Amino acid sequence: MASDSLSQRKAQLDKEEREHLEDVVTEMRERVEDNVEFQLTQKGLDDEPEDVDSLDEDTQQLVEAIELEAVDGETWSEAFDQYVTGVGYTIVNRLAALRCMEVRGFIDEEVTVFKDNGLTPAAETLVHEEFLLEDEAILEAYHNACDDFAEEIEILFDRSSPYSLIDPDDDTLEELCAKLDSVPDEVWRADDVLGWVYEYYNVKLLDELRRKGDREGLEPEDVPPANQFYTPHWVVRMLTDNSLGKLYLEHTGELQDIVETQEKFSPDERKNRALSPDESTDIADFCTYLVPSEEDEEPTDFDHPEELRVIDPACGSGHFLLYAFDVLERIWRAETDLANEEIPRKVLQHNLYGVDLDMRACQLAAFNLYLKGRTRAEAEGADGFEMPEVGIVCADAKIADVSGVQDVFEEVADSRAGVEDTLEKILDAFEEVHGLGSLLDVRGTLGELFTDESGGQQLALTDDFTATHTLSNFLHALRDAVSEHRDEDSFLAQDLKSFIRLLDILSQDYDVALMNPPYGAQGRMPDLVQNYVESRYEYGPEFYINFFEVCDSLTTEGGRIGMLIPRSFMFKRSFHEFREDFIGERGGFDFLAEFGLGILDNATVRTVGAVVRSGASQTGTGTFIRLHDADSRQKEEVFTNEVLANTESEIKRVYNVPLADFGKIPKTPLSYYTPDILRALHENDLKLDAGAASIEGDSVCDVKTGLQTGDNDRFIRTHWEVPDFDDFVAFTKGGSEAWVLPQTSLALYWGDDGMEIKRQESSVVRNEQYYFDEGLTWTYIKEGGRRFGYFPSGGIFDQKGPMTFPNEDLSAWTLLAVLNSELFHGLFLSSVS
Repeated sequence: MASDSLSQRKAQLDKEEREHLEDVVTEMRERVEDNVEFQLTQKGLDDEPEDVDSLDEDTQQLVEAIELEAVDGETWSEAFDQYVTGVGYTIVNRLAALRCMEVRGFIDEEVTVFKDNGLTPAAETLVHEEFLLEDEAILEAYHNACDDFAEEIEILFDRSSPYSLIDPDDDTLEELCAKLDSVPDEVWRADDVLGWVYEYYNVKLLDELRRKGDREGLEPEDVPPANQFYTPHWVVRMLTDNSLGKLYLEHTGELQDIVETQEKFSPDERKNRALSPDESTDIADFCTYLVPSEEDEEPTDFDHPEELRVIDPACGSGHFLLYAFDVLERIWRAETDLANEEIPRKVLQHNLYGVDLDMRACQLAAFNLYLKGRTRAEAEGADGFEMPEVGIVCADAKIADVSGVQDVFEEVADSRAGVEDTLEKILDAFEEVHGLGSLLDVRGTLGELFTDESGGQQLALTDDFTATHTLSNFLHALRDAVSEHRDEDSFLAQDLKSFIRLLDILSQDYDVALMNPPYGAQGRMPDLVQNYVESRYEYGPEFYINFFEVCDSLTTEGGRIGMLIPRSFMFKRSFHEFREDFIGERGGFDFLAEFGLGILDNATVRTVGAVVRSGASQTGTGTFIRLHDADSRQKEEVFTNEVLANTESEIKRVYNVPLADFGKIPKTPLSYYTPDILRALHENDLKLDAGAASIEGDSVCDVKTGLQTGDNDRFIRTHWEVPDFDDFVAFTKGGSEAWVLPQTSLALYWGDDGMEIKRQESSVVRNEQYYFDEGLTWTYIKEGGRRFGYFPSGGIFDQKGPMTFPNEDLSAWTLLAVLNSELFHGLFLSSVS
């Protein structure tokens, strides 16, 4: 029986343990993929075979599996490489998962640990009892373990999947297991260990993918490895406690009392509370990262814990879902009379859902939930554990492009014209969905099939289908019908069932959504995805914003969305509509913590953690937490010591801001740190250049962007290189020293009124009527504020050194004094970028 003692359980790995694990996983990837590629090459599959029918049955299956990787028109070579990666990752996933079960006592005889005689304990038994040869016994023991667990967790251990057609050879298997064994047992007991395996498997590709995104754009298959950033456990706790935890405590009416009680907790008591439900029995003892709120909101209504649904639309290895499991287990204990050993299975059966674009991530997420459920059930005295069907599904919907799906649908329809027509519409609607993941607009695409223009029922399904014709019910019935009418062992049937399961999950309602979604737009979002988002989503194509739109559509009125995302939406001009919606009529921020850099390993993005209440107009106050200036290793300590413990600090950490106040500043930037008196100044009608900012008001100057020469090396010189200034003029590019009276060291060739520059195909001559006028220059890109400098008449300004030109009744020197003041600095930092 598994033990759940605190001496054996670890919630998270420390940095030293993670670094060692990263080295091990990197070495395992190189070894296993070399071996898989070698085996495929030995079968002549490094090049596309000309006559597939002449190949033996096993090799034909491999050809079919590789072809499945090329649904978007990839070459054979590209599909070959993707298949090698998929097989290699599946092998590493399985071995790591088996190791996790071995150290927990879930496997009687180890299959990943080799003894001095060159056999694993399980293989040794097969040699003695089944009289197998030693090499055969090692692989057979591995296969037996996979088959045993495939009954409970098919998505990871099913050996009939395409990625299971190649096994590592004997030497490779032994070497891989030796690398696993070099990792201490306590690391394999950690809840988050397989999440780090998932991230580190592709860590060496990150720099290459970033360059590819900037240079030529990412392909759909690049998106998962480019976004494998594992969320730190304390951030998962913060977001889940303040979404799922608060939602439940509002339901019971205990929220404010519990927040007040927790104020007496020391930082150490909050951080290191007991993990076992027997010691931290209820939510009050377990969800100790609750951020105080000034007011209660309308509680969520539910009659039974099985009604609560939590989804992670970009679940990775399931870190959010694992912690949500811990919270939900306590909710079930408090709300039902079920025996404790029965609750883990109920949580997995009813409450948790996850979607990911990467099958390998889904494998780990499903396995992690199995591991969590079985560990908890056996710790409570269960004699065995039956894994229910979990709501984890891969969204790599290649099925829509595979020939033969139409035949399956015809078979399912069974000559019923109405059903067959509906199935064909579904197929047509999702013809090109590869790479979309949870961005697949299931409700918007299929909803019209189930209602008419007046909102009434449009589709009539009979016989084997459901009598209630909701979209979700229809998809449930369709999935069951596919299972009954098709050979379940075929790759096509597996993909089709998974695809319908995806549609099913994305058609349901949820109470809480939790996510660390993909980041990126433009080159980092594949063209196919950009085009789809532009046609179906309200906000512009930006992965994390569009994923938020998904969550907002899936969550119920008053539901919560907890997310770790880039902070760019707080200030960028292009996101102002999104900000206005979610401090207004469509919802509001319960809290937002600005983390800054250092939250995600191997990432250089400034992040925030936020919980948004969906669907309800917000007239209340949001809590905003400043952590961006804390050292990356001290952010959790600052959060527990200064924010939750409310201790005195030289730096103000917590800001409670009425959400309506953000609207006082044009474009609604979430500058929570701006004092009320400063925010009020934005309501003044007098602006620098209202037209340039696309806002209402009276302007005191013109703000203009300058010249783009198209060839700086040809047209720009330093002043000492210029023999005379007959054809050259002073030229400013802003720069870090553009303050008060900056030195102008550059000269621009402007002979014949700039005719040569104007003939340059790549040049852009902007605002020429302002050339040679007196004004103020500054550096265009300056995150910490801008310093302005005087630029006298007689010169020209660059696009990177724009200028402001005061009205006739305003002195340039007066404007210079104002713009370099601390007051204007504060106004600038409170506005959009």
